[in-house]
Amino acid sequence: MHTIYRGSGGSGKTTELLKKYHSIAKNNGTEDILVFLSSAQNVRNFRENINLMTAGNLNIYTYFGFVNSEIKKHWPLLEENIKDDRSVIEPTFMTIETSHFLMSNYVEKFRSKKNFFKNIKAKSVQIAVQLIDNLNLAAFNLLSLDDLKNRLIYSTNGDMEKKKYIEESLEIMEIFRAFCIKYRLLDYSLSVSLFNNNMLKNKDYYSFLEKNYKHILVDDLEKMVPSGQKFIKKIIDMGTDGYLTYNEHGGFNRFFGGNPQLSKKLFLEDAESIIDLENNFTSPAESDNLEQEIKSVIEMGKKKFVESPLFKGEIDSELRGDMLIKLGRKIIFLIEQGVKAEDIAVISPQIDKVLLFSLNHILEKHGYKLNNLNKSKKLVDIPFARALVILYLFYKNRTEMIGISALQQTFSLLLELDPVRSSLLAEEIAAAGMRLIDLDDKNIREKIGFAGSERYDYLKKWLKEKENEELEIEHFFQAVFSQLLSPLNPSREDIFACKQMIESVARFREAVSNFHMQNDDLSGRYIDMIYEGTLAADTLFLEEEKKERIILSTPYKFLFSPETDGVEYMFLIDISSENWLRSIAKELVNPYIFTDQWKIKKEWNDKIDQNIRRRQLSDFLINLVNKVNNGIIFTDSFLNSMGWEQDGPLYKWIMVRRENNEV
Repeated sequence: MHTIYRGSGGSGKTTELLKKYHSIAKNNGTEDILVFLSSAQNVRNFRENINLMTAGNLNIYTYFGFVNSEIKKHWPLLEENIKDDRSVIEPTFMTIETSHFLMSNYVEKFRSKKNFFKNIKAKSVQIAVQLIDNLNLAAFNLLSLDDLKNRLIYSTNGDMEKKKYIEESLEIMEIFRAFCIKYRLLDYSLSVSLFNNNMLKNKDYYSFLEKNYKHILVDDLEKMVPSGQKFIKKIIDMGTDGYLTYNEHGGFNRFFGGNPQLSKKLFLEDAESIIDLENNFTSPAESDNLEQEIKSVIEMGKKKFVESPLFKGEIDSELRGDMLIKLGRKIIFLIEQGVKAEDIAVISPQIDKVLLFSLNHILEKHGYKLNNLNKSKKLVDIPFARALVILYLFYKNRTEMIGISALQQTFSLLLELDPVRSSLLAEEIAAAGMRLIDLDDKNIREKIGFAGSERYDYLKKWLKEKENEELEIEHFFQAVFSQLLSPLNPSREDIFACKQMIESVARFREAVSNFHMQNDDLSGRYIDMIYEGTLAADTLFLEEEKKERIILSTPYKFLFSPETDGVEYMFLIDISSENWLRSIAKELVNPYIFTDQWKIKKEWNDKIDQNIRRRQLSDFLINLVNKVNNGIIFTDSFLNSMGWEQDGPLYKWIMVRRENNEV
């Protein structure tokens, strides 16, 4: 039996779930409670908010975290079902970056040797992402590789060129999957497939689940992938008590794996009770009717435009640059009126360089910064992690990859030099063929200063000594951190980045050692991966860093970010941009073909595409509205940053009342 807490975003569903967890745990302990949350940050937040006198194990996971944990604990059950001569005690769990690296290698190999994807302009790494998306979506929807093949080929509608590209994609995906199984390398798709197709069919494991879990709590049910929803249903059908939260309009990630229709079918129809949470703690009463208004106009086309007292104004300009200047001024005005910077969000369908530069330029003049939720921070951009890489390149004599700016910043850190002196030293080393020079030969010892010169001489000597030790890359990183970086009082982020670098290179070696046999080649490919930005820095959620920063984000990132409970004011910008209605389909992947709707009709055309775009936009806007407390301000320009006219339909669907139009 299960209970549903139903409500919009900001209605207190997660709070109710946390209360229920405390209630059960106080009486029965925590050991037999299984909790699923939608992100790793939500898992951390939930754990931090648990307040119990005593607690046992906390079984709180994302669905994917749980799957990997169970596979690791019960690997022998899976190993015995893999029919080959190899056997391992434990599989290797690949990071997203490592799986992308492997798939990119296959794509590049087949492009160069067999002329695959001849007329597709996308880079190999972009094609690799689409192929991995196909494997993931198939696994999330419990489809076999044969099912995936049939759907992909059927979706080409007889277009022979598309069919050829799909067949090429399938050949690479099958080789990639066979390689991963052979060497027990588990990415998301393989982990989910093994868990559902093997572990859940094992009687011993089924008995284990039945014995160990008496309660299951799930937040954001509609965002859960279908394989996760069906697993939850199995647990509840065992007789486990279920407490689940559901948002009727939370389907904005339906084409990233979520399936709100399935959750409605599986759980709402036979729920023991449905508790409707009608209050909203992040938006005012004016937004109550907006949900239906938005659906009526954008999704159903029954009305011409949406209007609301929550719409406080519109900023219009012919040129986008002028619009962004006015936007910046309006943000400053709101802050001067007492609105906190972190209570203002700028939502754009696309975060481009012009938007980022213009807003940063205006805001920083007044002492404010942006909190760019879409920023994917490269690991190599963090100073201490960058120092590890720069020194390794000197150690391996691969200095042609080093830029003067990166070298200057590394010298500023390691030698504690000011920017002028570190730039001087970096330029001299670059002029010498990017090799470490003798300061006396170049007559720059006095210019750098005694202390800096002494540190440089020590660094040069240290690297020379390490040349004789033939260290593996992870051991070299450990030596650099312990002997050179740790005395420099690294911050939490610095320590975290270095730890991630050291751990990731070890995982990378383990995962791809069967793909590239030479250690030097492995290390070189790892460094390439870092410089290409494939290896991103894990996010450290530091609350103090977010204060006094205006949020900048795309709709999806904003809605899926655990750090954004709600804001006072929201700017929806570029409302005549076509990017508000982007298609979900790409050259080689179309999430729609994995849905139940496609299974029924088996067709894809422009009408379906346009309906999906409108539905996705409707879901985005409904959820954004529920995150705003005081008002929404729209911005628009006749021309975009390239000087082209904009004619997207969103601006036609929004009506801002004239009396509220003064900004």
